Formats: sequence, C-alpha cells, structure tokens
Amino acid sequence: MNASSQARANAVTLTASALVGLGMLAGCTSGGSSAAPPTATTPAARATPAASPSAMSAARLLSGALAAVRAGGSVHVDITSHSPDDSVTYSDDATGNGGRQVITFNGTGHATILLIDGVDYVQADAQALHGFFQAPLAQAERAAGRWISVGPGEKLGTSTYDDVTAGITLSSVATELEVGSPLSETAPATVAGQPVIGVQAPLPASDGLPGAKLVLYVTDDSALRPVRYELVGAGSTQNTISFSRWGERLSLTAPAHAVPASSFTAGSVTV
Repeated sequence: MNASSQARANAVTLTASALVGLGMLAGCTSGGSSAAPPTATTPAARATPAASPSAMSAARLLSGALAAVRAGGSVHVDITSHSPDDSVTYSDDATGNGGRQVITFNGTGHATILLIDGVDYVQADAQALHGFFQAPLAQAERAAGRWISVGPGEKLGTSTYDDVTAGITLSSVATELEVGSPLSETAPATVAGQPVIGVQAPLPASDGLPGAKLVLYVTDDSALRPVRYELVGAGSTQNTISFSRWGERLSLTAPAHAVPASSFTAGSVTV
C-alpha cells in the first residue's frame, strides 16, 4: 500500500484486517413480522416510535450511523493520524458525489484535493508530492503548486485514482467507519458537547496494539449521526475522526489549466 492510502487507513483502523463488511452487519437484524397489514375497518395505524439508541443493538447502531453518513447531504470531517514514521491530518468536506480534502503531511507538507464531476484535482507542494504521493523528487519539484487532474485509471506518483479519491465522498467516508467484531455498546457519554452512545470492537492483538479498540460515537437520538471515531490503544487515543457541520452547502469550481496526471511521468511535467 502506498503512503497516501496507508496514511488514510491508519487514520481509521490501523489495518483493514480489523474490519467487517457492512453487508454482514446489515444481516444482523431480527426476523420479519407475520402480522397482517391493517385493513380499512381498523383504527388509523399509529407510527411505531423509533427505538431509542440505548435500546438498539450494537449492529443496528452501526448500520444506522453508516446510513446517516450516506444520507447526510454533506459533512465536515477532521482526521488525525500518527504512526512511528509519519503524521497526517485531513480536513475534509464530503458530499454525495464530490468534495474537498486538505492534507498536512508531517507538519510542513500540504496538499489540496478537489473531486468534481468524477475527476480529482490535486495541488500540493514538493514535500507532499514526494513524501505523500510518492512522486519522484525532480517531478515533484517541477509540479509543486500546479493543479494536477487525476481521472479514473490514472496515477499521481504511486497513488491511484481510488487512493486519491478515498474519503472524499460520503459513501467512501462511511466505508471507513465500519468497526469490527465482536461489537458491543459503550455507556452513554458526552463527546464534543453532544450526548452520544457508542459502538466498539477490539482490534486484534496481531495488528500491533494489544488491547486496542475501535470506537464510533453517534448522537444519542434518532439521527444517529457520527460524532467521533477513535482508535484507542495502550491507554491513549492513537487516531481520530471528528464530524461536524452536517448539511452545509459546498460550492466547488474545477481549476483552469490543470496538468493531466498522464503527463506526470518519465521525468517531466507539462507546464
């Protein structure tokens, strides 16, 4: 896995082996009722009150939270990721089909990614192009500060289109929040000033953090919107994802004169 995709993965799970598919969780529901539907002669049916989050199973809380992300319209996401070799922060504005991501790599490297109409536009300094996207240094220095377009099937350095796009749309954010197994609930708490309830799962000891766990806190109401996602190990929080500003309007414009990623090869960049 290249630096950009590994850093993004570290920000949420440390390793993909700790995850379970949403489809598996969606299957953990109770069986359907055999009761007949109401007829015209029965009193008007009352809407069944939604179960309170504290009464839901951990699997229902998680699947509800993932559905809330996908249906959220837009959300702001802040991610911090630390490893022995690198530190990366992400400031994302995600929508259903696009968004903006601002990356800080090792404190001094910077990159901005816009996803507009299925095309990624990347503007980065030489440190981020070389250290994060793993572009050759000479190319990174020549392309620093320029907008580079990355379409499906293209690469920027060793980062594929899918790597660059990861975490920008709501659906891809949701995939990063799948926790693990066995799931359990946390006690009600307050996070970022909001009443929350959480779901958690242990991270296998084989992943290098004995006793670590993944925790997703969601609002303690029917919205079930994620508030904070944490990887906690060795008694401290290692990586976090925080959610805010749900439903804000995001207006993006594709940069003019972007350099195609296909020209970002074999020693030179078209300028």
